[in-house]
Amino acid sequence: MPDFAQPYWAEWSRLIIERYDLREGPKGEWHGPCPHCGYNDTPSTRFWISERDGLVKVHCRQCEDFQAIIKALAADGVWPDLGPIKSNVVKINPFASDANGAAIAVAPPDPPDPAPDPFEPYYMRKGVELLGARLDGLDVVIPLFNTARDRVGWQRITPDGQKRFNPGLSKDGGVFGVVGKGLTRGGAIWVAEGWATACSVHMATARPVIFALDAGNMPAVCNAIVAEWPEARLRIAADNDEKGLAAARATGKPYAVPALPGADWNDVHASAGMGAVKAGLAEHRLIQVKRLFTHLDDLVIRQPEWLIDGLIEVSTLAMCFGAAGSGKSFAVLDMALCIASGTPYHGHDVQQGSVFYIAGEGLSGMSRRAAAWQKHHEVGKGQAQFYLSNRAVIMSDPDAVDVLRAEIAALVEVAGKPRLLVIDTLARSLGGASENDGKDVNEFIVACDSIKEEYGCTVMLVHHSGHQSKERARGASQINAALDHEFRIDAVGDNLVTMTFTKQKEDAMPEPKAFTKLPIEMMTSDMEHVSSIVLEFTADMPGGFEDDGLNKEQRNILATFDEVQEHGEADRDQLRDAHINKFGAGNRDSDRRKFNINIRALLEKEDLRQSNGIISKNEHD
Repeated sequence: MPDFAQPYWAEWSRLIIERYDLREGPKGEWHGPCPHCGYNDTPSTRFWISERDGLVKVHCRQCEDFQAIIKALAADGVWPDLGPIKSNVVKINPFASDANGAAIAVAPPDPPDPAPDPFEPYYMRKGVELLGARLDGLDVVIPLFNTARDRVGWQRITPDGQKRFNPGLSKDGGVFGVVGKGLTRGGAIWVAEGWATACSVHMATARPVIFALDAGNMPAVCNAIVAEWPEARLRIAADNDEKGLAAARATGKPYAVPALPGADWNDVHASAGMGAVKAGLAEHRLIQVKRLFTHLDDLVIRQPEWLIDGLIEVSTLAMCFGAAGSGKSFAVLDMALCIASGTPYHGHDVQQGSVFYIAGEGLSGMSRRAAAWQKHHEVGKGQAQFYLSNRAVIMSDPDAVDVLRAEIAALVEVAGKPRLLVIDTLARSLGGASENDGKDVNEFIVACDSIKEEYGCTVMLVHHSGHQSKERARGASQINAALDHEFRIDAVGDNLVTMTFTKQKEDAMPEPKAFTKLPIEMMTSDMEHVSSIVLEFTADMPGGFEDDGLNKEQRNILATFDEVQEHGEADRDQLRDAHINKFGAGNRDSDRRKFNINIRALLEKEDLRQSNGIISKNEHD
């Protein structure tokens, strides 16, 4: 911590923001995981810190233990030695100035500490306490046990990090070390690979930690513990490498993994501080693992869990396809932004959560479309956890997929686990691979499935229709075979877009839908006019129209009119309310908009006429 003789907000806040990866709120406050309890209910995070006229306030609506928060900040080296003037408020200088009152530029961060002496004890090099171990000269010696709590050997770690075991030690049957007290049959127990990582995890959680010695031994250790203590609630503090992730998944237990590839939780402790470890190991950050097999008697019948009610389920693979210029990207972006903001999708409830949109092309156009959608739906800044890529991701390239995972993982702390990953377009994300080659397509699907399984999110592909037939998507049959949901987008005339579901794996096929293109005018940052469009729902019929020129919604309005009319007339508001009560989707605002659009169409078609709010029916020859 720099010496804040007269601390000022610009320098002080930078340290806190960087340490806890905070994000700015709409009123200048900064949000993120609580330094004390670690709670982070993204997107409306309960912990915040703000400054007003030299008064700095910290707050957490989860724990409300303000003194503990300040102590945690101080322990992480980012809180000046200032006594609060209230329980959670301190007074500082809002800015630093020289003798003439001019603002002083913010100083750069302190340089990193020099590399530690390679011959100091291992635990000091790792920045942890000497937990569950003793020193023998400069060597750290750690006892090892089995599930019967018999001491079966030891591990010796030299100052340079070399690890040795006592002669004849066998890890078969689950041999492990223990850091921390309170190892009970029914409590929460963390499991890590190595001793130093276990120490960092224990310091962050205050829970007992078992370390399995290496990744290969972790599943055996977990199985042995579960066999002996079936009530134990195991949590895996995984290393972010191939062996570490494979071992964590093999245990079948919930696990937390650092965002940076190749890192373990001791690395996080050393580079980002204990607050980052606490936040990373918080309950909401745990990745749930599904076991490979479940006995018949343990199978549970559940209702579908919908991402978009009645249309698309959670943790599925979906695809939207259509011809060039059909409006498929508009349609998918509409879905994505509804999910990111919690806005009902044209009468269908959504499960709100973060959305990561990989745009392979047309980034500037996507930005305008998103801005138009926000303006139309009155979604303000910070209300939607929506992230748009700056380039395509080649899903057939393992290195590119690893970068994608790391980027998502780095944002999970702020945005929460993704609900939806959009890949627009499939062809662009294949890179040099062929959409007609079964092997290439299978590798692409495996990459999509790996992200879907890791986060329990839905993956949405955007693809082109076939060259020979617009009724099916282009490419190898393996694409369609892997899908849970598929729908086609068609342009009808200049102003109509239809959505037709062509595959619904586990539920009834949804009714086709039709949308009109609604122009939206906007201003750029340099005060120039630009425009884009949004899709406005109009009908449930494919193409929206039958021989009589009416869509399904318009026919329902006429049917409602027949029910409520008296002497051939009905009050418009009465007609609207009766229609919504009978045919509405449950969202009053959306249902009202739909009714207004379609009753205007009926008036224009002269099927109905209106005078002073009274609706009557025209009878055609």
